[in-house]
Amino acid sequence: MNQINIIQKKLWSFADIREKVIKKSHDNSSVLGESARINTRRIYYLGIISIPLRIVYILLFTLTKSYDTLILKKWSQGIIASHFVLLIFMIGFFSIALKLKNKPEANTTMLILQYVVVSVIMASGIVIVTLDQLVTSNIMPFLLSSIVTGSVFLIRPLTSLIIYLTSYVVYYISLGLTITDPQLLLSNRVNGATAVGIGFLMSILMWHYNYISIIQERRIEKQQKQLEKMAYYDPLTDLPNRRMLDRMIKGEFSSIEYSNHETVIMILDVDNFKKVNDTYGHPAGDSVLKQLADLIKNSIRESDTVFRFGGEEFIILFPRTSIEAGCAFAERLRKVIMEKTFTVGASTLQITCSLGVSLLDDLNSEILGSYYFLADRALYSAKKSGKNRVEVACGRAD
Repeated sequence: MNQINIIQKKLWSFADIREKVIKKSHDNSSVLGESARINTRRIYYLGIISIPLRIVYILLFTLTKSYDTLILKKWSQGIIASHFVLLIFMIGFFSIALKLKNKPEANTTMLILQYVVVSVIMASGIVIVTLDQLVTSNIMPFLLSSIVTGSVFLIRPLTSLIIYLTSYVVYYISLGLTITDPQLLLSNRVNGATAVGIGFLMSILMWHYNYISIIQERRIEKQQKQLEKMAYYDPLTDLPNRRMLDRMIKGEFSSIEYSNHETVIMILDVDNFKKVNDTYGHPAGDSVLKQLADLIKNSIRESDTVFRFGGEEFIILFPRTSIEAGCAFAERLRKVIMEKTFTVGASTLQITCSLGVSLLDDLNSEILGSYYFLADRALYSAKKSGKNRVEVACGRAD
């Protein structure tokens, strides 16, 4: 029995570890897009630094003529060829990054580019170190490649581990091609493992910092959107509110002034709404307002906007619309609302609305401090004339 309990505990422990690993992998995957965009910009800046340096290296090795042995000549030619190939790659990477660095969203090219660049950088370090063993025992190029990869690029830990392990295996094998001294070969292989370890550690730290930074930015952005929604949207109907309307009106005035087009503003008020609240209760009244908001929102064009103005009043803004078209739409909407059956719990009811329509005129706001004055005056006329009707104000406020 004890053995069964021990086995069960081990299985549960294994399941917990597996669940944590899966969750961590999912969390890391959630920031791959942002990391790819950051890496693309860093490839661009890396190209700005790396391309001139490669040109300088090629010129220095090309102009130096004091290679008096065959080994030195082969070493020099190999180094020049390596830097030239790397130069071609970096120019290509720079060109691609230049086109992608300002993209707002990550794409497949970005995701592939970052890994290709990292692979080329690590491969260049291995090639140059392998050639350097013909004349020196240092492994500085491989160390620099490992450090640059770990400190510049944001790579998720599992991928980074695969890259560094693969690079070290290639490095381990490549050194045997140019080093004949067993002690030196062992020493450089051990030093290479240290270089890989340093690079991998830096990669993990950079990724961790990047992950926390992106998650914090997302939380801040989410909080800002929530605050903006609280400030500019009605919590009951989820429609833009009066504050958002004021902002959009300013923009519409500028658009009218620039292109000299007409814009219609319409005020809609539910007739006898107090009776709905008194008969069915305020929750039922709220339900009717939400259903009405959805009905209006589904009836207008994508370019139009409906706002909850307050209470049972709604304002609809119709950019680039004539007064005739606005009046025709108001009449259609009035009939649709009149014929609509609203559901309130187990009960149903019908309502009517009165509508006032006018052109949006910035002179109204200058004279009366209210851009909706004419539409409001038309609504008052509709109410006074018996409700459930549309009235149009075509003149200016004076």
